[in-house]
Amino acid sequence: MRQKSKYMEIYDRLKGEICRGVLASGEKIYSENELMQMFLVSRQTVRQAVSRLEAEGLVVRRRGSGTYVSEKGGQDGPAVRSRQIAVVTTYIDEYIFPKIIKSIEETVSEKDYTLQVAFTHNSVEMERRILRKLSDENIVSGLIIESTKSALPNPNTGLYRELMAKGIPVLFLNSYYPDLQAPHVSMDDRQAGRAAAQFLIRKGHKKIGAVFKADDGQGHLRYQGYMEALLEAGIEVREENILWIATGDVEEMERDQSRYLARLKGVTACVCYNDTVASKLMDICLQSGIRIPDDLSVMGIDDADISRDLSVPLTTVHNPLHRLGRLSGELILKMIQGEPVPEVNEMEGAIVERESVKPYGA
Repeated sequence: MRQKSKYMEIYDRLKGEICRGVLASGEKIYSENELMQMFLVSRQTVRQAVSRLEAEGLVVRRRGSGTYVSEKGGQDGPAVRSRQIAVVTTYIDEYIFPKIIKSIEETVSEKDYTLQVAFTHNSVEMERRILRKLSDENIVSGLIIESTKSALPNPNTGLYRELMAKGIPVLFLNSYYPDLQAPHVSMDDRQAGRAAAQFLIRKGHKKIGAVFKADDGQGHLRYQGYMEALLEAGIEVREENILWIATGDVEEMERDQSRYLARLKGVTACVCYNDTVASKLMDICLQSGIRIPDDLSVMGIDDADISRDLSVPLTTVHNPLHRLGRLSGELILKMIQGEPVPEVNEMEGAIVERESVKPYGA
């Protein structure tokens, strides 16, 4: 983390004293000369810090008199925001999330913001606890959050609206709730599903099965793209070769392997919801004597680190994680400043060809 700038030291000191009531509503703050001596800085640096406080409505300047704590900024007034941005993902220490969070942190730290990170384990109840805590504390400057089981009706939308009503900007990451009007940043999941299926079609496959998640909006969009690719190519859609799974089913796939083998019987290729699902399907196949890719070609989506380290490296659709993280950071900073941002921010992914797919008949 880079060293905090001098004007931010002054800003944080004064804001902290205002927040704690050391400097009360209507009280005159330190003069420019006093601040210059306290922090050993130039007058310009002092003015930069005070201007920031003024822009946030914490202080007001009175010509010929000095600078005073505003009614808004006093201890008894509305909550004073910290320079923290909350980032909430379904998971933190695995899969794609560390790269996204790292890029968000790098971006917001350039403007002297820090992150408060939490995760939901894709649990609606955990999401509710986190949102309630953020609303009750009412101190974060903004919220970047990955929605929980976004394909299902969510009982927590009222808490999101409560946060927005308190002036806390909300930006959705990866997926979103259609009934909430808030910007989102994500991979173009429909395009990703389409690209995966089109790649297999170009390789000569016509019997293409699929495994998608039913409780996440991303799964529905990736399914939609997959279906569009098949229909456009004039390929018969065989619903008996499409499996729908829930979040909790992913870790249990090997215990229910007979279901997967039965539903994918007769197909030559399979599109998977993501790389984790693809890796587990490949394990099931290899344990059952089905060779990858000789007997079954497998496509993933996301290009997570695991895709390169499998016994058969996985062909997948690249998810531009660093770009997603950086854009999320840039947009939440604009929203904190009250600037308008686009509601839809989606990025296309490119095919990453490895060894899990081979041309049909080759």
